[in-house]
Amino acid sequence: MRVSQLADLAGTTVRTIRHYHAIGLLPVPPEDGGYRDYNLSHVARLGRIRWLVEAGLTLPTIAVVMTEDSSTRADLEASLAAVDERLAELGQQRDRLVGLLDAVASGEELSPLPPVISRFYATLLAHATDESVRRRIRVERDFAELGFYRGAIPPEAVALFDVLDGQRITASLTAFGELDRDLSDAEVETMSDDVLARIESRLGDADLARRVDTQFLATLYEGFIGGTDGAQRRIARATLPKLLAAIEDWRQR
Repeated sequence: MRVSQLADLAGTTVRTIRHYHAIGLLPVPPEDGGYRDYNLSHVARLGRIRWLVEAGLTLPTIAVVMTEDSSTRADLEASLAAVDERLAELGQQRDRLVGLLDAVASGEELSPLPPVISRFYATLLAHATDESVRRRIRVERDFAELGFYRGAIPPEAVALFDVLDGQRITASLTAFGELDRDLSDAEVETMSDDVLARIESRLGDADLARRVDTQFLATLYEGFIGGTDGAQRRIARATLPKLLAAIEDWRQR
């Protein structure tokens, strides 16, 4: 039979059959009158290949499974483990999509930030009237967003944003406004110490500290430092070594 007939019988395409030839998965038949002459053994082998593909096996795994000296059980167990891993990933993706749909339904911004933190920055931006203050808020929000996306900031950090009343909004906007002043070195150190103290009061936990990727956190901070200026940059630069040292200290507790 011709290759088109083989493809019809197996429910696949001529292109797929030629690919299987190219990778050695399906033997190439002899020619008859200038055409490849396929027989029942090719149909049976191709049908088995397609059946295994539909079961979720990769072509390299199928090539091993279909050899006579194959450890079929081990290969199938490995394939099953890969499928289970993929199902777990799909479950996580589904949960994320459900969260995104809930966020859209609630009128929230689509962001890797936890909703509490996303609302915090959105509220500050809504109340800020000075453009320089708004810019500094956005820079900090972008820093936090990337940190959460890459896991450098643990989910427990939402505890730093759990209060969003009028007093907190006013205090936060005032703090961002202070960043436009030409702060003294002493003021920068004091503000840096305040940042660290607030983090430690909520997140100074040994198990939590061990989960933090300090190398990526340092890289993230350096990006934040490079993306801002003035007092905001000076405070971040002063905070980074203190924060890294504190994390190492928390890990020893």
